[in-house]
Amino acid sequence: MFRPAFLRLTHKLAILGTAGVWLCLLAALLGQVAWPFDLFAHFRVQYAALFVVLACVLMVLRRFSIAVVAAAGFGVSVVPLLPYIASEPVQVAVATTTPEEAFRLVSFNVWFRNRDMARVAEYIEKSQADAVVLLELTQPQAEQLLPLLPTYPHYHMDTSRMGSAVFTKWPVLSAESVPLSRSGSVVASRMMLDWRGTPVTVLGVHLMWPMGPNNSEYRNQELNSLVALSKAQRGPLLVAGDFNLTPWSEYFSDALEESGLHDAALGFGLARSWPAQFAPVGIRIDHCLMSRHWRSVTTAVGPSLGSDHLPIVADLVIPAAVPGE
Repeated sequence: MFRPAFLRLTHKLAILGTAGVWLCLLAALLGQVAWPFDLFAHFRVQYAALFVVLACVLMVLRRFSIAVVAAAGFGVSVVPLLPYIASEPVQVAVATTTPEEAFRLVSFNVWFRNRDMARVAEYIEKSQADAVVLLELTQPQAEQLLPLLPTYPHYHMDTSRMGSAVFTKWPVLSAESVPLSRSGSVVASRMMLDWRGTPVTVLGVHLMWPMGPNNSEYRNQELNSLVALSKAQRGPLLVAGDFNLTPWSEYFSDALEESGLHDAALGFGLARSWPAQFAPVGIRIDHCLMSRHWRSVTTAVGPSLGSDHLPIVADLVIPAAVPGE
């Protein structure tokens, strides 16, 4: 039997924990009121897990009313997660879709401190990706990487800290760097490639980390630029990279709604992409967004490659008939 002192302490901690997680959740719901609140929005998975633990502890302690409060917190936390874990992906005759028919995109924040370019290159070569988006690729890293990627002779890159690079095995129709905010520090790489006769545009992005009012405002400007670029694009478009933003943020959902883009990960789980070193606090801030021309076959994360991020891999197809065309 547990000692009374231990039970009293556990009881107090469980109640305080329930109140604390609820406060975090309420802050997350106010993400567009002030920039610090939006940071709380990214940990919905952790809130849901904590509420489950707290509800179980409170049930054991026979504090049923507080356990109901924790259970309610779990319900509120889990609602935005359901489309990722419970929805049925749009069917595109996946059974008849071969790897050769799908477009594979890999997106990976290399990390400017990563010294293992050989392992990164080996993974990219083995991935058989049609396009690869790399973030935080420095000039010295690029010089090491390029000779190790014989399958990807075509590329466009900006090696600034918030720049991006796109590599492909397919012929390139056009490539350019696109500033995304007035600060000029975030530069997207836009490449149009010829994929089996179909022009496909890949936009590689690395949005500002929204710590502080200025950076948060820049990040919002960058999202607005992505919305504008996406709405102006007429053909198949993929936007991939490090958004420094999870799907649980209202800014993310608003950008999707306004742009007409769709999250390729819907229906394929809650896999974290950052930080690679510590799964319990992992969140997914690396994404592949797709225009209405695409349907997602699968989206997953790759192995640890010396970065604080994990790569994401998305397989997509263009159905024979696109709605509205």
